[in-house]
Amino acid sequence: MPKILLMTHDDLLARAYRARFTRAGFEVDHRATGHDGLMRARQWTPDLMILDLTLPGMHGLDVLKSLRDVPWLVKVHVVLLIERALDRETLNECLLWGAGSYLEKDVCSLEDVVAHLQTILPPAANPSSVPAEHPQ
Repeated sequence: MPKILLMTHDDLLARAYRARFTRAGFEVDHRATGHDGLMRARQWTPDLMILDLTLPGMHGLDVLKSLRDVPWLVKVHVVLLIERALDRETLNECLLWGAGSYLEKDVCSLEDVVAHLQTILPPAANPSSVPAEHPQ
């Protein structure tokens, strides 16, 4: 089961994402602050991280920079959750620091997010790539 670390301060969004991702076959851990998310990422080594840029206490860009200092997390794909109004300079800096992709959280549906995650994960870690068992 692929592991997703979700870092967002938005509890309603986190509950909705967790429920939908779990139904899609992912194991999900949620952290509401950048500091807690960094600690959990170091301990848990997720397959994919979803990072809200607007975290309390530590901006998402600073979280991303800190993640890139941990050798075993360097290759973990980070999906940024951004607001449509985010300035392009900040987005470009995040991409330069290794964010793999981004989604505009104020306009994308849960189904869009799940579909995006399934395109990122390698087939062995992607729950949608596992063939269904057929009874004989």
